[in-house]
Amino acid sequence: YIKAQPKIIPGPVFKPAPPAQVKKNSRYLPILFFMAGIVFLANALLPIVSYEIKSQNFSQQLISPVEVLGETNAIVDYSQPRSWFPTAPELPLTPSKITHYTISIPKLRIKDALVTIGGDDLDKSLIHYGGTANPGEAGSPVIFGHSILPQFYSPNSYRAIFSLLPSLKSGDEILVNFDGITYKYVVYDYYEVLPDEIDILEQRYNRKDLTLVTCVPPGTYWRRGIVKAKLVEI
Repeated sequence: YIKAQPKIIPGPVFKPAPPAQVKKNSRYLPILFFMAGIVFLANALLPIVSYEIKSQNFSQQLISPVEVLGETNAIVDYSQPRSWFPTAPELPLTPSKITHYTISIPKLRIKDALVTIGGDDLDKSLIHYGGTANPGEAGSPVIFGHSILPQFYSPNSYRAIFSLLPSLKSGDEILVNFDGITYKYVVYDYYEVLPDEIDILEQRYNRKDLTLVTCVPPGTYWRRGIVKAKLVEI
C-alpha cells in the first residue's frame, strides 16, 4: 500500500496592525503621560492644601521654604535646628553628663527615638535645643524633629519622624527615658508660630513641661508646629 502523506495544519497567522492604526494609538501616549504627571503632582500638593484649609492660620503670611541668610546665595540648612528660628540666641548647654536620651510617642508609633542634646544634625536624630531644661526638671525641654509629606511618613526615619506631630490631641502620651528614668508627659496644647516667634524657647520654671517642634505644613518650612505636654508621672 502507499502511506498517505501527513496533513500539515497551518498555525495562526499574526498580521501586524495597519500603520494607520499604530499611528492613531500612539497619539494617546502624551495624554496618558500628562494625566499620570497630574496624579503624581496632586498626590504631593493635596496634603499641603488640605492642611492649610483646615488650619486656623490659613490667612497667615507664608514664609518661603528657601531662604537666604547673610552672604549671597547662602541657602539655609534646615538640618540644623538653629536655622528654624534664625533670631533666637544660642543658649549655653545645661551642665550634664548625659548627651543622649530617647523619646516614644505611642500614637505616632515612635519608639525609643534618639534625642541628641545640643546636636546640629536633624537627619541623624531628634535634637534637644541647647540651654533648655532636661527632662523631669522645672522648665521645658525643647525637641526639634523633621517632617515630610504625610504619605511618606516613617516613625523610623529622622527625616520624617515628626510628620504626624500636628495630629496629636490633648491626652496623648509622650514617654521620655532620661538617665535611666522614664518620664510620662501628656499633651495639652498644639499651636503654630512663625520662624521669628521665639517665645517657645523660653523657660518657665513654675511648671514641668515638654515642647516638641516641627515644620508645618508637613513637607514645607513655612511655619513651626508646637506640641506642648506636661509632666504627670515619674
